[in-house]
Amino acid sequence: MFRPLPFNLKENAEKGQEILGKALETVMEHSFNPLDKVGGMLFPFRVDVIDCETCYELFAELPGFTKDAIEVSYNEDGRLRIKAERAEGEFPAAKFLCRERKSGIFERSFFIDDVDETDVSVSYEAGILHVILPKLESKKSCRVFTIQ
Repeated sequence: MFRPLPFNLKENAEKGQEILGKALETVMEHSFNPLDKVGGMLFPFRVDVIDCETCYELFAELPGFTKDAIEVSYNEDGRLRIKAERAEGEFPAAKFLCRERKSGIFERSFFIDDVDETDVSVSYEAGILHVILPKLESKKSCRVFTIQ
């Protein structure tokens, strides 16, 4: 089973306040299409997940990140976490006329059970993170008995 884990404001009150503050700030700064900007804060990068017969394949859009800036982890609770970090601006003294590239920590979590964590494969190319999560083989085997 696969399901994305929603951001829990109750568990992460401080982070929730930060996100809501950024959302309100964005709405106030940009009167054009503010809902798109708010959605980008709640889901910082897009992810596609495919349920294959033997595995789950996950594709995450992470353009502009280096491999070293991306961390993928899977814990025993079945939680897959993708975290990427982009340092604050390359131009600290610049006066921006337009600034759309975000910096900071970008993170998504998903619940995926029945994964063989010893055989997970992760690759990153052309801004796309590709994670292959092999499914555990069924522990219940079907045995055929011969009638004598």
